[in-house]
Amino acid sequence: FDVARYVPQVDAVIALDTMLRRKKVFLDALTVYVDAHPGWPRVDTARRVLDMVDPLAESPMETRLRLLLLAAGLPRPTSQYKVMATAQDGRRRFIARLDFAYPEFRLALEYDGDHHRDRTTHRFDMERQNDLHVLGWTVLRFHADDVLRRPGQLVGKVRAVLRKAGWS
Repeated sequence: FDVARYVPQVDAVIALDTMLRRKKVFLDALTVYVDAHPGWPRVDTARRVLDMVDPLAESPMETRLRLLLLAAGLPRPTSQYKVMATAQDGRRRFIARLDFAYPEFRLALEYDGDHHRDRTTHRFDMERQNDLHVLGWTVLRFHADDVLRRPGQLVGKVRAVLRKAGWS
């Protein structure tokens, strides 16, 4: 409750995403607690922070990426989206789990931390991206410099692809 009220917004969302993912707190319980204390200082701030949290966020940088998109007025992406495809035999098969997706526009957003430089991980990423491309998905990959040093360019790229896909 105090993190949501007093910690700077981005840091508060990062902290709460982490706590939610690790099941140290639960969003329903936290929301009930906030609603039960309407007269407390900065409770409106806490509500705004809770509206931005995502228990599926897997890293602080994923949270930062999501918050950039929201701050720019872009739609909230779906976190940890699973892409499935139907094989020739009619069975559904798993293709990929995406950090973020706009499924209706077939746009995938991936945050690549340093571990994606590992040879095996890089090969896996390339194969997965090719599989997604065959299914009609556009994949945008971002790293720390994009999120921290070039946020305007990052948002511009996402906005351009969404518009090209029909978002207005």
